[in-house]
Amino acid sequence: MGLTMLFDPEPKKRIEDFFNMREELKSFLQSLRKGKLIVVTGLRRYGKTSLILTGLNASGLDYAFLDCRLLPSGMISINDFLNLLEDELNKKSWAKKLLQGVEGVSIGSVGLRFRGGEKNLFLRILEKMEGKVLVLDEAQELRRTSYRLDHLLAYIYDHLNVKIVVSGSQVGLLYRFLRIQEPEAPLFGRPYLEVRLKRLEPQKAEEFLWKGFEQEGIKVNREVVEEAVSRFDGVIGWLTYFGYSYTRNKYSISKILEKASKLSLSELNHALSIYNVGRKRYLEVLKIVASANQLRWSGIKRALEAKEGKIPNNTLSNILKNLMDQGFLEKTNEEYRITDPILKTGILKYL
Repeated sequence: MGLTMLFDPEPKKRIEDFFNMREELKSFLQSLRKGKLIVVTGLRRYGKTSLILTGLNASGLDYAFLDCRLLPSGMISINDFLNLLEDELNKKSWAKKLLQGVEGVSIGSVGLRFRGGEKNLFLRILEKMEGKVLVLDEAQELRRTSYRLDHLLAYIYDHLNVKIVVSGSQVGLLYRFLRIQEPEAPLFGRPYLEVRLKRLEPQKAEEFLWKGFEQEGIKVNREVVEEAVSRFDGVIGWLTYFGYSYTRNKYSISKILEKASKLSLSELNHALSIYNVGRKRYLEVLKIVASANQLRWSGIKRALEAKEGKIPNNTLSNILKNLMDQGFLEKTNEEYRITDPILKTGILKYL
């Protein structure tokens, strides 16, 4: 298998193709050896999927990787979840033999088929996955199911020899789904290991771009690299997007920024659609924070009330908490800021 280019937008799957995050990868591999529940967190485009796939392939463990973003919008049924699992296991050479004879599973020339409406089928499948790994990527999406998956995860933890990896870019919502810190919750008290991804430092971001351009056989001016590092702020997914667009599509930096910021706005609008008529107020809060760079709670409240009139304190607090849970805002030293530089650009230019 040849080298995967750094600017390839697909998640990386091999150590040879995986850039820089050696400590995080080492931590993830150690967690796979020692733990049963591993939580991988980091904001959008921080490289979580690449880390997980690279680590799993390096470990030699068999796994089922479920991208929960592929589940339908609205409430998720058990059939939706089983369809996602069915698609994934049909890609695995070990799955057919493993699931022979399992009630609710048929095996034919077209592959595995799961019987719809079987609430206990997922558990019967997992009981056959001895020694394997179940990955729930962007697991916060599973909050939208009435099927109590946190109870099921606790059962797996206690009774099955199956490791669980959960990841999420909306970190607050992920932990709200897992409820690990809530005494009455099923997973409370179970030890877990967390691997947290961060932005690349400027020097590492430059190194990533230089190496990527070298792979592509393209020479660029230092000013191009320095501007890209400044604009994309060490977010490896955006640096990859920039490198791919610059080398393959020959776009200018300004064109890439325009396309990236519109993409991030589209993702924002999708995420905020759950608030229905309240969505407009969430957008106003984000515009206020983006315009001022960093603001305290009181400054946001004054600016919002100047536009909309009196706002109850608890209403604003809930908006800010939800935006932080979803990964759009972060708070440092009591000041709020937009987490993603590209989203901030999109909010300022296109909202």
